[in-house]
Amino acid sequence: MQVTSLPLLSMLVAVPALGAVALWWVRAPERARQWTVGVTALTLALAGVVLGFFRTGAAGPQWVDAWGQVPGLGLELQLGVDGASVVALCLTALLTLGLVAAGPRQLLERRTLAVLLLTESATLGFFCAQDLALLTAFWVATLVPAWVLVSRNARAQPESRALLTFRTYMLAGTLPLLLVTALVGVLGWRSGVQAPWELAGLAARGVPGSWQPVVFGLLLLTACVRMAVVPFHSWLPVLMARGPFGLSLLLVNVHAGLFLLVRVVIPLVPEAWAAGGTMVVVVGLFGGLYGAVLALAQVDLRRTVGFLMVSQSGLMLAGLATMNEQSVAGVLLQSVATGVALTGLKLVVEVLGARTGTTDMTRLGGLVRKAPRMAAFFFLLSFASLGFPGTLSFVGEDLLLHGVLEAHPLVALPLLLTTAISAITLFRAFQKTFLGGVAPEQKLLLETVEDLLPRERVAALGLFALVFVGGLLPGPLLRVREHAVDTMVERVAAVRVHGFRWASFSSTSSASSR
Repeated sequence: MQVTSLPLLSMLVAVPALGAVALWWVRAPERARQWTVGVTALTLALAGVVLGFFRTGAAGPQWVDAWGQVPGLGLELQLGVDGASVVALCLTALLTLGLVAAGPRQLLERRTLAVLLLTESATLGFFCAQDLALLTAFWVATLVPAWVLVSRNARAQPESRALLTFRTYMLAGTLPLLLVTALVGVLGWRSGVQAPWELAGLAARGVPGSWQPVVFGLLLLTACVRMAVVPFHSWLPVLMARGPFGLSLLLVNVHAGLFLLVRVVIPLVPEAWAAGGTMVVVVGLFGGLYGAVLALAQVDLRRTVGFLMVSQSGLMLAGLATMNEQSVAGVLLQSVATGVALTGLKLVVEVLGARTGTTDMTRLGGLVRKAPRMAAFFFLLSFASLGFPGTLSFVGEDLLLHGVLEAHPLVALPLLLTTAISAITLFRAFQKTFLGGVAPEQKLLLETVEDLLPRERVAALGLFALVFVGGLLPGPLLRVREHAVDTMVERVAAVRVHGFRWASFSSTSSASSR
């Protein structure tokens, strides 16, 4: 563990939250946006410092900020980063900056900007938390601002009543995590542990064997809801189409649900994860294929991108469940690639909707003549998200595919089919939106469409450049997470070698805690 005197991670988490509070005194809309861009840029710079000085291959968390315990509870106020989380910090900061800097002005009013900053702050805290109770608190905090804003929008707009499904799903995805946190605390107090929720201590002690299936099921439900894995996916396309700008991307594209599996589920209940691996693979593959088919059936570009995110979440869940070094490394790489590419694609779609007043493909067409840059970035970002050669997603999908082939050769067939359907979906969307004919009633409107503005071009070009450069030089990202990947795979492999003797594991865990 590397403890530092500079509380850099605490600053990283606090800066967006303080920026959101300061927006209360910034009344002018343009000033509010400029302030938010500055805050998110500073946050990205701090995250870049953490990544720049991260020591690859070192065991334990780094840049640790320890603020002591909460008296009477044993909750450790401790932040730190490891190989699994340090890249997620930069991804979260980058996506938030891109959304704020390039998002349509009319969608970024002061309340939405404050919610984006608060969500970013809580998400960064979630990735840094070294205590399960603190991690759970940040998990809840990521949802509260979105919950409030969505509820207000739903009350103000009767046509947005479907957005209330977001609250239902988020509640269903939070209660299981709260139950697990309470259960772990009770088990720790009974065994006399001073810090019952500390993640490192939890991984060393494990969960008693009789409780592993319960804890595994609850945490898997939590992660699947947050990742929008089928059948817990219907909130995401609705939020993408009708919800406040950017919230769906921050809740899904930073892949907090995937991190929960990597950081908590696998270390805490490795036997249950190994025993349920086949089931998780099936659920993930079905979700990936189902999401791709639903994306193909959509006519609204926002919902199309939403279902593509559902599909990618399913594939990443299946890849993680195969649990070999190639598949896990591919999943973590793919989470970055799709997070960046789909955010860029969503930005282009939102700009298109702001210019034309619709994202319905049946009402669009021929836009390449009036907005060639918009068409070019839509095309590039679409195929950057699908594993086009030379991009980071190509490297991630290649590793994922080889890992799946090694573990379950037949599983590779639906994976390839899912990718092919997604490619057809995006090519069809590009053709209908930018190359097709123009509907007579829309011809006058589309003749006045403005192409991407300079700030929008910079954001889209920057996001595509990251995916492209990452595809040419994926080594640094792989090395940063190499130790975390090896540790996870070895832990589950050891469990598989010794079998699933939960009863004996329970007695061993109880003895070690005493």
